[in-house]
Amino acid sequence: MAGSVEKVYARALLEIASEDKNAGELDEELNAAAGIFSDNPELTKALSAPTITEKEKLTLLENIFGGRISETAFNFLCVLTEKNRIKHLVPIVKEFRKGYYEMSGISEVTVTTAVPLKAQAREKLTEKLQKMYGSRIILVEKTDPSIVGGMIVSCGDSMLDDSVKTKLENMHKQIKDMIAG
Repeated sequence: MAGSVEKVYARALLEIASEDKNAGELDEELNAAAGIFSDNPELTKALSAPTITEKEKLTLLENIFGGRISETAFNFLCVLTEKNRIKHLVPIVKEFRKGYYEMSGISEVTVTTAVPLKAQAREKLTEKLQKMYGSRIILVEKTDPSIVGGMIVSCGDSMLDDSVKTKLENMHKQIKDMIAG
């Protein structure tokens, strides 16, 4: 569960995005920025270092992000830096995405298959999931050869495991129980 810092900043950002009607664009930009910070932990250290002046930190942000992201996203990064909260960027962005998806009626569904889905299967699955969840679906695909076949579908707290691996494990347990009983 996200801490209060993450929730407070994400909620404030969602309010701004709602007013500006740019939540989708902001979500994409902040996720890209969070990726840059994740890939470059020294950037977070530099923007958190007490030995670097606030002006130098803001100049660094300007050099990296200036003109490449919206004013809203850039100002948000500046605020986090000024308040010494930049280390919370990744969890804030996750919390923001969660709120954005909720307010936009979007469900993120993770589908794990043994081999990558073909385009036609992906389209049919997305259609069925949209009907099942009654919302627009963002499909996150993962492959795991160990499940042998079938698929595992998860959304939020719910999971449907229709993998061959799980079916075999269940059959094995039933046989063991029959022999033991």
